[in-house]
Amino acid sequence: MTKPFGLLLGAALVLAIPVHAADTHSHAGKHGGKLVESGHHHVEIVAKDGVLDVHVNDEDGKPEDIKDAKATAVVLSEGKKEAITLAPDAGNFLKGSGTFKARAGTIIVVTLTMPGHSPEQSRIKLD
Repeated sequence: MTKPFGLLLGAALVLAIPVHAADTHSHAGKHGGKLVESGHHHVEIVAKDGVLDVHVNDEDGKPEDIKDAKATAVVLSEGKKEAITLAPDAGNFLKGSGTFKARAGTIIVVTLTMPGHSPEQSRIKLD
């Protein structure tokens, strides 16, 4: 299998995962990222080169306690796919880092599992 084909196949598989996929319609969030609905939660994804911050709010817009949350992200940037583990940060959001570049066209898919909930996915494309 050629490397470009493998990357495309991997990206297609990640984007096709049948888990409460969030609407790709997004709005500006209060932390400077993109806000999307994800099942029972509102997720704001803030991306900077090599760093992802994910803020999780309930359906009423109030911050969720994320200390027991499990989350990962897949970043598709500049023809590369990178898996990022997100962990709770002291500021009550999830944080992860990698080597990706946060450029226009970058696609980020976050899979979030909150205690007592099924996994939820959020997908954004950077402008």
